[in-house]
Amino acid sequence: MKKNGQGMRQAGPLRAADLEEAVRRADPDRALCARFLPASVRPDVEVLLAFHTELTRALAPARSAAIAGPMAGLIRLQWWRDVLEGARTPDHELAPPLLLALERGVFCRETLLRILGAREAELDPQPDVSVWRKMMLDGSGGLQRAVGEALGVRDEGVLARLEACGAAYGAGAMLRHWPSLQQSGRYLFPGDEVGLREEGKAFLNACDAASLPASARLAALPAILAERDLKRGSAQAGLTRGLGDRLAVMRAGWKAARIFQRSGATDS
Repeated sequence: MKKNGQGMRQAGPLRAADLEEAVRRADPDRALCARFLPASVRPDVEVLLAFHTELTRALAPARSAAIAGPMAGLIRLQWWRDVLEGARTPDHELAPPLLLALERGVFCRETLLRILGAREAELDPQPDVSVWRKMMLDGSGGLQRAVGEALGVRDEGVLARLEACGAAYGAGAMLRHWPSLQQSGRYLFPGDEVGLREEGKAFLNACDAASLPASARLAALPAILAERDLKRGSAQAGLTRGLGDRLAVMRAGWKAARIFQRSGATDS
Protein backbone atom coordinates (compact mmCIF):
# COMPACT_ATOMS: atom_id res chain seq x y z
CA MET A 1 0.00 0.00 0.00
CA LYS A 2 1.25 3.53 -0.81
CA LYS A 3 2.62 5.72 1.94
CA ASN A 4 2.10 9.43 2.48
CA GLY A 5 4.81 11.90 3.42
CA GLN A 6 4.86 10.81 7.06
CA GLY A 7 5.23 7.13 6.27
CA MET A 8 1.60 6.46 7.09
CA ARG A 9 -0.56 4.24 4.94
CA GLN A 10 -2.89 6.11 2.67
CA ALA A 11 -6.62 5.58 2.88
CA GLY A 12 -7.92 2.49 1.16
CA PRO A 13 -10.23 -0.42 1.80
CA LEU A 14 -9.73 -1.84 5.28
CA ARG A 15 -10.60 -5.52 5.39
CA ALA A 16 -12.17 -6.68 8.65
CA ALA A 17 -10.10 -9.87 8.74
CA ASP A 18 -6.87 -7.93 8.25
CA LEU A 19 -7.81 -5.49 10.98
CA GLU A 20 -8.70 -8.26 13.43
CA GLU A 21 -5.40 -10.03 12.80
CA ALA A 22 -3.39 -6.82 13.15
CA VAL A 23 -5.06 -6.01 16.47
CA ARG A 24 -4.54 -9.54 17.75
CA ARG A 25 -0.82 -9.35 17.00
CA ALA A 26 -0.26 -5.85 18.34
CA ASP A 27 -2.51 -5.95 21.40
CA PRO A 28 -3.36 -9.57 22.23
CA ASP A 29 -4.74 -8.89 25.73
CA ARG A 30 -7.29 -6.30 24.66
CA ALA A 31 -8.05 -8.27 21.49
CA LEU A 32 -8.98 -11.27 23.64
CA CYS A 33 -11.26 -9.10 25.78
CA ALA A 34 -12.87 -7.64 22.65
CA ARG A 35 -13.89 -11.11 21.43
CA PHE A 36 -16.71 -11.16 23.97
CA LEU A 37 -18.26 -7.88 22.87
CA PRO A 38 -21.52 -7.90 20.90
CA ALA A 39 -21.05 -8.41 17.18
CA SER A 40 -22.47 -4.95 16.50
CA VAL A 41 -19.78 -3.31 18.65
CA ARG A 42 -16.69 -5.39 17.96
CA PRO A 43 -15.62 -3.90 14.59
CA ASP A 44 -15.65 -0.35 15.97
CA VAL A 45 -13.65 -1.41 19.03
CA GLU A 46 -11.09 -3.13 16.82
CA VAL A 47 -10.67 0.15 14.93
CA LEU A 48 -10.24 1.88 18.31
CA LEU A 49 -7.55 -0.59 19.39
CA ALA A 50 -5.74 -0.25 16.07
CA PHE A 51 -5.86 3.55 16.47
CA HIS A 52 -4.27 3.24 19.92
CA THR A 53 -1.55 1.01 18.46
CA GLU A 54 -0.81 3.67 15.83
CA LEU A 55 -0.48 6.31 18.56
CA THR A 56 1.91 4.10 20.51
CA ARG A 57 3.98 3.42 17.41
CA ALA A 58 4.23 7.16 16.83
CA LEU A 59 6.35 7.37 19.99
CA ALA A 60 9.02 4.97 18.74
CA PRO A 61 11.25 7.49 16.88
CA ALA A 62 11.11 9.83 19.85
CA ARG A 63 12.70 7.27 22.19
CA SER A 64 16.08 7.77 20.57
CA ALA A 65 17.00 11.39 21.26
CA ALA A 66 20.19 10.93 19.28
CA ILE A 67 18.11 10.37 16.14
CA ALA A 68 15.01 12.50 16.47
CA GLY A 69 13.96 13.35 19.99
CA PRO A 70 10.40 13.99 21.19
CA MET A 71 9.53 16.37 18.35
CA ALA A 72 9.26 13.52 15.84
CA GLY A 73 6.67 11.78 17.99
CA LEU A 74 4.78 15.01 18.66
CA ILE A 75 4.54 15.70 14.93
CA ARG A 76 3.04 12.28 14.24
CA LEU A 77 0.61 12.62 17.12
CA GLN A 78 -0.38 16.10 15.92
CA TRP A 79 -1.25 14.52 12.57
CA TRP A 80 -3.84 12.36 14.33
CA ARG A 81 -5.08 15.29 16.41
CA ASP A 82 -5.67 17.26 13.21
CA VAL A 83 -7.58 14.30 11.73
CA LEU A 84 -9.82 13.97 14.81
CA GLU A 85 -10.49 17.70 14.83
CA GLY A 86 -11.31 17.76 11.11
CA ALA A 87 -8.32 19.92 10.18
CA ARG A 88 -6.57 17.37 7.95
CA THR A 89 -7.51 14.98 5.16
CA PRO A 90 -7.89 11.52 6.73
CA ASP A 91 -5.45 9.80 4.36
CA HIS A 92 -4.78 6.80 6.55
CA GLU A 93 -6.76 3.57 6.26
CA LEU A 94 -7.85 3.74 9.92
CA ALA A 95 -9.01 7.34 9.80
CA PRO A 96 -12.26 6.95 7.77
CA PRO A 97 -13.76 4.17 9.95
CA LEU A 98 -12.64 5.97 13.10
CA LEU A 99 -14.26 9.24 11.98
CA LEU A 100 -17.38 7.35 10.92
CA ALA A 101 -17.63 5.84 14.40
CA LEU A 102 -17.46 9.35 15.83
CA GLU A 103 -20.18 10.56 13.46
CA ARG A 104 -22.39 7.64 14.50
CA GLY A 105 -21.90 8.47 18.17
CA VAL A 106 -20.12 5.21 18.98
CA PHE A 107 -17.25 7.05 20.70
CA CYS A 108 -16.98 10.57 22.08
CA ARG A 109 -14.41 12.74 20.34
CA GLU A 110 -13.18 14.09 23.66
CA THR A 111 -12.39 10.54 24.83
CA LEU A 112 -10.24 9.87 21.78
CA LEU A 113 -8.48 13.21 22.22
CA ARG A 114 -7.73 12.29 25.83
CA ILE A 115 -6.18 8.99 24.67
CA LEU A 116 -4.06 10.95 22.22
CA GLY A 117 -3.12 13.48 24.90
CA ALA A 118 -1.86 10.67 27.13
CA ARG A 119 0.58 9.62 24.43
CA GLU A 120 1.72 13.25 24.08
CA ALA A 121 2.26 13.37 27.85
CA GLU A 122 4.48 10.31 27.55
CA LEU A 123 6.88 12.42 25.48
CA ASP A 124 7.18 14.92 28.33
CA PRO A 125 7.81 12.72 31.37
CA GLN A 126 7.30 14.39 34.74
CA PRO A 127 8.50 13.05 38.12
CA ASP A 128 5.05 13.67 39.55
CA VAL A 129 2.73 10.83 40.48
CA SER A 130 -0.38 12.94 39.86
CA VAL A 131 0.74 13.60 36.28
CA TRP A 132 1.37 9.88 35.79
CA ARG A 133 -2.06 9.00 37.20
CA LYS A 134 -3.76 11.37 34.76
CA MET A 135 -1.79 9.87 31.89
CA MET A 136 -2.91 6.38 32.87
CA LEU A 137 -6.57 7.38 33.29
CA ASP A 138 -6.60 9.24 29.98
CA GLY A 139 -4.64 6.63 28.01
CA SER A 140 -5.32 3.04 29.06
CA GLY A 141 -8.29 4.33 31.01
CA GLY A 142 -9.63 6.22 28.02
CA LEU A 143 -9.58 3.05 25.95
CA GLN A 144 -11.90 1.25 28.36
CA ARG A 145 -14.09 4.32 28.68
CA ALA A 146 -14.44 4.31 24.88
CA VAL A 147 -15.38 0.61 24.93
CA GLY A 148 -18.06 1.48 27.47
CA GLU A 149 -19.30 4.27 25.22
CA ALA A 150 -19.54 1.79 22.35
CA LEU A 151 -21.67 -0.44 24.58
CA GLY A 152 -24.04 2.44 25.25
CA VAL A 153 -22.83 3.36 28.74
CA ARG A 154 -23.58 7.02 29.41
CA ASP A 155 -23.47 7.21 33.21
CA GLU A 156 -20.43 9.33 34.05
CA GLY A 157 -19.78 7.50 37.30
CA VAL A 158 -19.69 4.13 35.51
CA LEU A 159 -17.47 5.53 32.76
CA ALA A 160 -15.06 6.84 35.40
CA ARG A 161 -14.88 3.35 36.90
CA LEU A 162 -14.06 1.96 33.46
CA GLU A 163 -11.25 4.50 33.22
CA ALA A 164 -9.93 3.13 36.51
CA CYS A 165 -10.17 -0.40 35.07
CA GLY A 166 -8.07 0.58 32.07
CA ALA A 167 -5.55 2.39 34.26
CA ALA A 168 -5.27 -0.68 36.50
CA TYR A 169 -4.59 -2.85 33.45
CA GLY A 170 -1.97 -0.37 32.26
CA ALA A 171 -0.27 -0.32 35.66
CA GLY A 172 -0.30 -4.12 35.78
CA ALA A 173 1.21 -4.33 32.31
CA MET A 174 3.88 -1.80 33.30
CA LEU A 175 4.67 -3.87 36.40
CA ARG A 176 4.67 -7.07 34.39
CA HIS A 177 7.36 -5.69 32.05
CA TRP A 178 9.07 -3.42 34.59
CA PRO A 179 12.70 -4.53 34.06
CA SER A 180 12.60 -4.33 30.26
CA LEU A 181 10.58 -1.12 30.20
CA GLN A 182 13.25 0.59 32.29
CA GLN A 183 15.55 0.19 29.30
CA SER A 184 12.99 1.20 26.68
CA GLY A 185 12.72 4.95 27.14
CA ARG A 186 9.03 4.75 28.02
CA TYR A 187 7.58 7.11 30.61
CA LEU A 188 7.37 4.86 33.63
CA PHE A 189 5.85 5.30 37.04
CA PRO A 190 7.97 7.88 38.91
CA GLY A 191 8.72 5.59 41.81
CA ASP A 192 9.65 2.03 42.64
CA GLU A 193 7.98 -1.29 41.89
CA VAL A 194 6.20 -1.38 45.25
CA GLY A 195 4.71 2.05 44.66
CA LEU A 196 3.56 1.05 41.17
CA ARG A 197 1.82 -2.02 42.55
CA GLU A 198 -0.04 0.09 45.13
CA GLU A 199 -1.14 2.57 42.47
CA GLY A 200 -2.43 -0.29 40.32
CA LYS A 201 -4.36 -1.75 43.25
CA ALA A 202 -5.89 1.66 43.97
CA PHE A 203 -7.10 1.87 40.35
CA LEU A 204 -8.48 -1.66 40.60
CA ASN A 205 -10.37 -0.84 43.79
CA ALA A 206 -11.79 2.31 42.21
CA CYS A 207 -13.11 0.23 39.33
CA ASP A 208 -14.76 -2.43 41.55
CA ALA A 209 -15.54 -4.44 38.42
CA ALA A 210 -17.68 -7.02 40.20
CA SER A 211 -20.32 -4.43 41.09
CA LEU A 212 -20.50 -2.71 37.70
CA PRO A 213 -23.90 -2.72 35.99
CA ALA A 214 -24.52 -5.36 33.35
CA SER A 215 -24.11 -2.86 30.53
CA ALA A 216 -20.51 -2.13 31.54
CA ARG A 217 -19.02 -5.45 32.65
CA LEU A 218 -17.91 -6.42 29.16
CA ALA A 219 -15.86 -3.23 29.05
CA ALA A 220 -14.10 -4.15 32.31
CA LEU A 221 -12.60 -7.51 31.31
CA PRO A 222 -9.02 -6.12 31.42
CA ALA A 223 -9.51 -5.90 35.19
CA ILE A 224 -9.15 -9.71 35.27
CA LEU A 225 -5.64 -9.44 33.84
CA ALA A 226 -4.83 -6.41 35.97
CA GLU A 227 -5.57 -8.27 39.18
CA ARG A 228 -3.41 -11.22 38.15
CA ASP A 229 -0.54 -9.05 36.91
CA LEU A 230 -0.50 -6.90 40.04
CA LYS A 231 -0.30 -10.00 42.25
CA ARG A 232 2.68 -11.43 40.38
CA GLY A 233 4.63 -8.24 39.81
CA SER A 234 7.84 -8.21 37.82
CA ALA A 235 8.52 -11.88 38.58
CA GLN A 236 6.72 -12.58 35.29
CA ALA A 237 9.00 -10.28 33.27
CA GLY A 238 10.01 -11.77 29.93
CA LEU A 239 7.44 -14.55 30.13
CA THR A 240 4.59 -14.93 27.67
CA ARG A 241 1.11 -14.70 29.10
CA GLY A 242 0.03 -18.11 30.32
CA LEU A 243 -3.03 -20.20 29.59
CA GLY A 244 -4.38 -19.50 33.08
CA ASP A 245 -4.65 -15.78 32.30
CA ARG A 246 -6.47 -16.40 29.03
CA LEU A 247 -8.86 -18.90 30.62
CA ALA A 248 -9.65 -16.43 33.41
CA VAL A 249 -10.59 -13.80 30.82
CA MET A 250 -12.64 -16.31 28.86
CA ARG A 251 -14.61 -17.42 31.92
CA ALA A 252 -15.30 -13.82 32.91
CA GLY A 253 -16.10 -12.90 29.31
CA TRP A 254 -18.68 -15.64 28.85
CA LYS A 255 -20.32 -14.70 32.15
CA ALA A 256 -20.35 -10.98 31.32
CA ALA A 257 -21.75 -11.68 27.85
CA ARG A 258 -24.63 -13.70 29.31
CA ILE A 259 -25.38 -10.96 31.83
CA PHE A 260 -25.27 -8.37 29.06
CA GLN A 261 -27.71 -10.34 26.94
CA ARG A 262 -30.09 -10.89 29.85
CA SER A 263 -30.03 -7.18 30.58
CA GLY A 264 -32.00 -6.59 27.36
CA ALA A 265 -29.20 -4.94 25.38
CA THR A 266 -29.48 -5.62 21.70
CA ASP A 267 -26.78 -7.48 19.86
CA SER A 268 -25.99 -8.17 16.31
